[in-house]
Amino acid sequence: MSLFLRSSRPLLLGVTLLLSQLAPAQAAEPATVLNLSASAQRELPNDQLNATLYIQERQPQAAQLADKLNRALNRAKADAAGYPKVTISSGNYNSWPSYDKNGKINGWQGRADIRLHSRDFTAAAELIAQLQKYMLLEGVQFSVADSTRKATEQTLIPEAIALLQHQATAAGKALGKPQQQVRELTIGESQPNMPPLLMRAKAMTADAVAEVTTPEWQPGKSTIQLNVSGRIELQ
Repeated sequence: MSLFLRSSRPLLLGVTLLLSQLAPAQAAEPATVLNLSASAQRELPNDQLNATLYIQERQPQAAQLADKLNRALNRAKADAAGYPKVTISSGNYNSWPSYDKNGKINGWQGRADIRLHSRDFTAAAELIAQLQKYMLLEGVQFSVADSTRKATEQTLIPEAIALLQHQATAAGKALGKPQQQVRELTIGESQPNMPPLLMRAKAMTADAVAEVTTPEWQPGKSTIQLNVSGRIELQ
């Protein structure tokens, strides 16, 4: 009597290969993606002054009005020439007609303003006091100069990123996924918190006084804030 035996090795080999192919897929866990944001701040003393002064006139003829405004602007530029540390620039310049009760033009009104920028508060205060003899002060604002802000950004960037990574580390520890990889990172522009206008002009004519006392400024501080956001993968 003869027996026919069939080897089971091919079948076992096939099962082994199948299990070896399935094992990595079963062992791998899906990565967790976090969308995080963080910010770093720095309080800085304001080191730049910005001021706006204006003249507003009324004349019977448009040409007379333009001449009056232009003379005031030219005088302001001449006065500012004596203060090289103060930058002066032209602002708004507008004119419009005024009407009588019958709807006819009975005169012209206009307004022109200039803007001052300086990091020398003493020089700016002296010039503003001089200009107020024939112009009105609309407002003064203190801020952080661009050069100071940009230099501060360089120190805030690594601080903000470190805070972002600290959040990812804490989340990974809680989820049991210590490995992290930054997939995307966005660095936003710094956001300075601007102080309100320090002062505004009073309702008075520019020639109400012969001399104007030089103001003593209190520039205060501003907070520079840099924001970062990113997508971090935890495994």
